[in-house]
Amino acid sequence: MFHRVRPNQPVAFGLPDAYRLRGTSLTPEELSDVLDDARTVVPLRWVEEALVARTTPPPGVVLTFDDGYREHLDLVAPMLADRGLAATFYVATGLHAGGGAVALVDAWYWLLDHAERTAARVPLPSGGVFACPVDTLEGKTAWVCGPPKRALLDAPPDHQRRMVDALATSTGAALPADLADRLYLRPDEWPLLAHGHGQLGAHTVRHPRLTTLDDDALRTEVVESMARLRPASESTAFAYPDGDFDDRVVDVVRRAGATSAVTCVPGNVTAGSDPLRLPRIFVRPPAR
Repeated sequence: MFHRVRPNQPVAFGLPDAYRLRGTSLTPEELSDVLDDARTVVPLRWVEEALVARTTPPPGVVLTFDDGYREHLDLVAPMLADRGLAATFYVATGLHAGGGAVALVDAWYWLLDHAERTAARVPLPSGGVFACPVDTLEGKTAWVCGPPKRALLDAPPDHQRRMVDALATSTGAALPADLADRLYLRPDEWPLLAHGHGQLGAHTVRHPRLTTLDDDALRTEVVESMARLRPASESTAFAYPDGDFDDRVVDVVRRAGATSAVTCVPGNVTAGSDPLRLPRIFVRPPAR
């Protein structure tokens, strides 16, 4: 499982960017090393076919990239093509260039990376306020990986907006009107990711934590994202945002016709693996 691929350049206060701190960003050179060292790479559809037949999938690894970032087409796809490798790209269909929304976490990270003030305060859903510096490595890491980030993901939508607004106000940063255009691909570009043995997969509409949604909202996020991608994809692969799923979520994904669904639980796929609970290994930057 990969996310961002971008240079490791310092941002506000000379600190690493938020994706790097979270472990969801590799440099192009680091990705190149991973691809060069990878064991046999197999397309996801080969694994799907094996599981339908109840046979052991072919040995090797499946490469997956989440969220539909701009660099997946501009940078990652050529790197894969040069090596003759296949990958599956999971896109959240409501997050895109040309009028799409911006993922909650992407907005959060942007504000931290462009902070002009040294500390921030946000209201927590449980009551009280979280206050912490943003100009130190320890402080920023708390914002990226600690209690306020977890509270943000679990909060109701109205409180999520309050938290993002409070972070913007207290850091003195602002979300650019064209942020979605800077971050994501256009919908007409998504099929370009599926050239060769490549594959597209659905990642919901707006990337919410699915277990926090009521039944109607859950069905909408799953069904609409799959329906939008079906004309451009031979199968209907799905990825749970943040690896967040339970039996209710899996049942909705199954009823929507998914051919597979990937989690963030590490492990290996075997002949007996549930196609809708496939394990993935989170590839993080190497320790320095």
